[in-house]
Amino acid sequence: MSVQNAMTIQASPDSVLINETNLPSGIVFKHKNLLRNVKCWHKFIINNTEGLTRNEVLKCILDHVHPLDLIPVFFATDSTNAAAYFLARNCEAAVEKLCRDNLVVDHPYNKKSATRNFKPFKLSIILSFANTNDIKIDVQKNVSSVLAKRYDVGNKLLNLDRFHEDPDLVEFCPLSQPKIMYFVLHIAKGFVIHELILSNNGIKILAPLDVLANAKITRLDLSNNELNSLNELNSLKFLNMSDLKLTGNILCDCEENEYISRIKTIFPSVEILDGIPISLDRIPTTKKYSFSDYEGTDLVNQFLEYFFTAYDCDRRMLAGLYHRNAMFSTTCVYLAGQMSSNTANLRQYSNISRNLKKSADLSKTSQFLFLGRESILNAFNTKLALTEHDPFSFSADLMYKTDTCAVIVVTGVFHEKPTSLLDKERFLGFTRSFALEISDKNCLIINDQLHVYNGLSFQERNSFHDSPASNQFVHREIIPKPLTKSDFDHLTATFGQLTNLKEDWSRKCLKECNYDLKRALEMFVDLYKADRIPHNAFLTY
Repeated sequence: MSVQNAMTIQASPDSVLINETNLPSGIVFKHKNLLRNVKCWHKFIINNTEGLTRNEVLKCILDHVHPLDLIPVFFATDSTNAAAYFLARNCEAAVEKLCRDNLVVDHPYNKKSATRNFKPFKLSIILSFANTNDIKIDVQKNVSSVLAKRYDVGNKLLNLDRFHEDPDLVEFCPLSQPKIMYFVLHIAKGFVIHELILSNNGIKILAPLDVLANAKITRLDLSNNELNSLNELNSLKFLNMSDLKLTGNILCDCEENEYISRIKTIFPSVEILDGIPISLDRIPTTKKYSFSDYEGTDLVNQFLEYFFTAYDCDRRMLAGLYHRNAMFSTTCVYLAGQMSSNTANLRQYSNISRNLKKSADLSKTSQFLFLGRESILNAFNTKLALTEHDPFSFSADLMYKTDTCAVIVVTGVFHEKPTSLLDKERFLGFTRSFALEISDKNCLIINDQLHVYNGLSFQERNSFHDSPASNQFVHREIIPKPLTKSDFDHLTATFGQLTNLKEDWSRKCLKECNYDLKRALEMFVDLYKADRIPHNAFLTY
């Protein structure tokens, strides 16, 4: 039956109208038998819907009754769009909720407007409007065709991002409704699913996912939903996945160590969280890393890896990383009451500190602003002690990023390398801010600000426990980076010969590693050992 036919059908003789006038009379209680009859279609009439789309109206109603079941079908509007209609059945609890609220639902735009000058929705409900024998609907066929369109056979990927907005859906199917999500995923069981994307669906409850208990899902994307508690994830303990994305949910807004620990407790197999490996050999990239742009993950990882390895091992190798007009400055502060306070000696840093608030002679502060690549490297080699940083102590923020520039702030712990047997090892904390200029060929530091302080007690207790015993600097690659299209094609072909990967997968691996052949091969070996490369990625003969 079409929407027009469903909405023009005459109400059954047994129907009962509920509105704001007769609601106080207890009419709902008197006709509970109609509400509980699963064969009765009830008609919902919503006034004051001018200017709103179907999805806006229905989402507002469903949000109001959440988590109670209400599945609207046959949505329609009058000629002026001032009133909307839909049918639903088997929704006793939702109807009672609406009646307790006097059949009034706040206008969705009032949540966005400080003036709240939009009239609220006013509802009327016709109980037992029609019988299921009179009005039939088959949503399953339509949903099945939409799921088939969204399924990637090669990668066994089902992409349900913004599922309710799919233009091919006849009915409003928000996955935020537990019963609808269960219905949709039950149909999806017909596909072999290894990767499932459920982002941007307003999901608050994950229990319906248990319908996929037998699926071998390795990657699950739940980003930008409305999950409030980490406890909700316990519903998914049956999943043995390695890649989980939860960004954009309220449950992410907790202390980082608790967040990661809880995730690992619930899902021990997870290796990638929120698009970032939980730990790497050198620079751990956990939730401690905050990115304004997640596409900048590789930039941060590669930059910090290269910079601090070179800074600790051979600072001359930093010459190519600084812009010829770059600037460097440092400040320092003594912190009392720490384990390091009694032996703290920051004289080396205070001698070149450019803290304008504490400077006795402002005329001298200009000499401590090191201008130009040569001046900066000279300061590193003559004025600052040799160091070893603990990358496992790092927390980094990608504060800002565009195609041409980026700002990275990193904090952590380092100690100065003793110059004699009498020297005591000193733990120091630091914050370092880098402003970067980005181009197609390279990434250059244009401003470097270093702030040093004697290490905090918890830093001294927890640092240098997990770092490798020895980090030898790896010199420039024997194989130069490609510059021309011919170079890129040749490198891709070489990588394919070494790994037996198809051309598109070879190019993808190289691109992930910024066309560094050595790193790309290392990544390939790690993924191959973990059986995370699909069989269709390899060439067959």
